[in-house]
Amino acid sequence: MSDEIPRLHPSGMHLASGAYEVTITWLDWDPTILPEGQEGPHGSPPTAIAQTVLSYGAAKALIPMLVKMIAEYESKFGEIPSPGFEELGKS
Repeated sequence: MSDEIPRLHPSGMHLASGAYEVTITWLDWDPTILPEGQEGPHGSPPTAIAQTVLSYGAAKALIPMLVKMIAEYESKFGEIPSPGFEELGKS
């Protein structure tokens, strides 16, 4: 990998779909910083830090590759907690 490409560590993502593509907006927020005037344990609002736009074909091709990588990781290091995964996978 090139050192010129920024390395991002997003805290979350937002998925959107259009007629021809899937857009992943990568988000980051600091749970310890409160917006001005806000009280309580809510943290800062999410900030978009990057977007990835994929064709539906590329997005679909990515799924089995991610499944394989995650399965290999879990076989070495144990199951990754993923609340809601079973419910979302069935819809």
